[in-house]
Amino acid sequence: MSRAKEQNIYSFLISSLRMILLIRAVKPKLIHSHTLQANLISSIASFLFGINCVFSFAGIGRFYNSKGLSRIFFITIFRFIYVLSNYQRQSRFRYSAVKKRTIFIFQNQNDINFIKKEICNLKNARFHLIQGSGVPNKYIIKSEAFKNNSSWLNKDKNIKKKNDLPTKFTFIYCARLLKNKGILIFIELSKYYPESKFLIYGSVDKSSRDSLSESDLIKFKKMFKNIYFMNNKKYPLLKENFYFPILVVPSFYGEGFPRGIIEANTLSIPVIASSNSASKIGIKELTYLSKKNNLKNYKDCISKVVNDYKTGKIIKKLNFAREKAINKFSEEKIVKQTLEIYDSFNQEVNKSYLLTKDNDNLNNWLAQ
Repeated sequence: MSRAKEQNIYSFLISSLRMILLIRAVKPKLIHSHTLQANLISSIASFLFGINCVFSFAGIGRFYNSKGLSRIFFITIFRFIYVLSNYQRQSRFRYSAVKKRTIFIFQNQNDINFIKKEICNLKNARFHLIQGSGVPNKYIIKSEAFKNNSSWLNKDKNIKKKNDLPTKFTFIYCARLLKNKGILIFIELSKYYPESKFLIYGSVDKSSRDSLSESDLIKFKKMFKNIYFMNNKKYPLLKENFYFPILVVPSFYGEGFPRGIIEANTLSIPVIASSNSASKIGIKELTYLSKKNNLKNYKDCISKVVNDYKTGKIIKKLNFAREKAINKFSEEKIVKQTLEIYDSFNQEVNKSYLLTKDNDNLNNWLAQ
């Protein structure tokens, strides 16, 4: 499905029809879908065929932070998905109530609390918390090398005099270029550190009104000589061993789990994050927290990073964050939690109408 066409009713109907035909052809025992529109389409297909479902929501904060129609729209769609998940097709024209056919996965506890508060009668809903999609193994493999070469952890290699402090940094932004993700705050911050590099990894999102435009990029390139728009890169933090890098996550978008934070933790890169972003992870020691989303607070956090470098506290902080990111948020651990959810389905309790019908046809092929 195209993000640019997600509000187009004809695109939605075509995607729904394709999904129904694919499910009919593939005959899966389980459907696992992600994001609101895909979950809605999957709920319809699974309802028609009586197939077990896992619905992942990667972040609903933008809905409960919004007001009016957007909020009402989300609650209505979620209720509809939930209602469909409680029924199952038993025969061609007969449907009946069923339990334990669907599991909902959320990436942070705030989203679960919001759903339980706003939507009543969810006594049969099975909610699971799985924090993010995990740190890719590629990061973990290279984490030791990044630690050994880290500017922040190896003072003797990077500072000529014992009491000198770094004055040039590499500030990094990794996200779509949305105002709600804090791109304008990051750009404004570059005014106060003219000798430092500000690397922006991310692209314009033409389907979002909140996104910067191509003309905005041209304008900012002319205004700020220390800003570099690096476009959308895969694994941007692995591209090089940056000189005194700091990942800045000034987002108030409402994503489910900011993976960039734990990727930076794995590579011993200090992270300055908004309170909104940091709250999705729940381990305050992983970031330098900007309590308010303004330039003063982010500048104070940068000063705190430098001061921790001076006193040696940053070594303990970065090593702790690296250990937590690898042990708690590895891709392997997330996959294991997901597989445990798959295994929790009891196929004997909820027999799929589609699979049962096909098995009966196979057993009775001679009579046909």
